[in-house]
Amino acid sequence: MSMTALLRHRLIQNVATNYLSVVWLGGIALALIPWYAKLLGPQQWGLVAVCISLQGIMALLDAGLTQVMPRDIARAFAHSKEDGARTFHVFSRAYLVLGAIGCVLGQVAAPWIAVNWLRATPEIMADATWALRIVLLQFLFQFSNNAHIGYWNGTQAQATANFRQCLFVSAKHVGALTLINFWQESVLAYLLSFAIFSALEYFSNRGYLMRKIGQKGCSSVGLLELIALARDSGVMAASVFVGMLISQMDRIVLSGYVSVAEFGRYVIVANLGLAFMQLQHPLVRAFLPKLVTAASGSMSNTIQQMGVSLVVLCVLPCMVVAVLAPQVLSLWIGDPTIVQEGTVPLRLILVAVAFNGLYQIVYQRMLVYGLAGSILKINIIILVFVFPLSIFCVTKYGINGGGMIWVTVSVLQIILGLFFTKKC
Repeated sequence: MSMTALLRHRLIQNVATNYLSVVWLGGIALALIPWYAKLLGPQQWGLVAVCISLQGIMALLDAGLTQVMPRDIARAFAHSKEDGARTFHVFSRAYLVLGAIGCVLGQVAAPWIAVNWLRATPEIMADATWALRIVLLQFLFQFSNNAHIGYWNGTQAQATANFRQCLFVSAKHVGALTLINFWQESVLAYLLSFAIFSALEYFSNRGYLMRKIGQKGCSSVGLLELIALARDSGVMAASVFVGMLISQMDRIVLSGYVSVAEFGRYVIVANLGLAFMQLQHPLVRAFLPKLVTAASGSMSNTIQQMGVSLVVLCVLPCMVVAVLAPQVLSLWIGDPTIVQEGTVPLRLILVAVAFNGLYQIVYQRMLVYGLAGSILKINIIILVFVFPLSIFCVTKYGINGGGMIWVTVSVLQIILGLFFTKKC
């Protein structure tokens, strides 16, 4: 098989397995959310929603490593296996250090977060504090595991990454349902399973990769190399950090202005809407290595292929479900309160996800051409504009304001992205 045919085969295989994993992982989450909400009740499910949101906020520590690592891994392995292995060890150490810092600082701040951010009432204070401690421990292992996922994405071994992710996520949910049904119906039962299996996933994946690429060069990774990584990807890291902060703006603001129960209802519909964003990720992950290594003449063709795929497989499904939002919520959750309060934010989030799919066509070009400065400018402009707007929308429109935030961000992304890439 020629090199061109091999790359084409890998691309098709990666797209296929990426979508299968999206269907599996998204299907499990969407199928089980109604069960979790029913079994745990509004207060306990609200705490689960807060903890899930906290993980999203803590993921800001990634600061772009998830996007930069596959690119650097692909380039390093194109040069030599030794360079590829060394690059992996540097990123792996960076993830572990950042995850440990976030976990330790979070553990110290857990009581303060429960009182001042969650505004937990006395009857749920103990559960809230313990929930925060457990989810921070889960974060350490889940965050550090991103290094293994980044390696597989960069080496176009995404089928392996997808299989192992599906396996462990399934185990997490099986464990959570078992503990909830046979131990106690609480947020602690839910989170304990996820923390345990996140640790097992991390050590299993690390052992698998160490047997494959070895530990040569791992022990010598030091502070200077981590500083060099931060310096080399500093602008990109800053831009992605601001972008990730923007993506969490709805939950950061809402969690401080609405009740735990209302926040839980918003997270339910937001999870459904944002699940459609997973339709674009398989395409982006599959096309990125090809874009990085493509010759200048074939770049435009690859971008065009990705754009058409995003419109057909992401944008159109979002718009169809947005039109049918009340019916979809009724079939999925069956709770009249959630259907009544969640239809508008769900529609708005789906429209925003559709726009974000279009923005990926522009964003991937900026990523490949190394326009980190432009990405940073775009995200800073959006953050400055959206933060005060978010507070206004949430205080005036409640959880509907969360959907308004998403639409505003996605529209600004496209407008600013086209402006900054008009000369590319």
